Amino acid sequence: MQRDVLSFAIQIKAGRALLGWSQAELAKRSGVARATVARIEALMMLPRLDTVGKLRQAIREGGVLFHDDDVGNGFSIVVSSEAVDGLLAQAKGLGSLLISPEK
Repeated sequence: MQRDVLSFAIQIKAGRALLGWSQAELAKRSGVARATVARIEALMMLPRLDTVGKLRQAIREGGVLFHDDDVGNGFSIVVSSEAVDGLLAQAKGLGSLLISPEK
């Protein structure tokens, strides 16, 4: 398995987790079949370039951006403040123990 394919699979899975999205939600937002998302994340297929673009764009529009290191040392993640606010709102809605009630 090529390193960049593994890196991309990790990125879309991490992006979904940061946004609180299921594979179905990412599929809906990107126009890519859910089964394709699952196969890419499971390293069972090599995605086409247009599929990579659609998935990256959907995650970017959700507020998560990945920067690949040109030297091959991995990647970094940028999460927008709007995406963080969305996660906090989800956690509050679920009664998360990590979010203290406002006084």
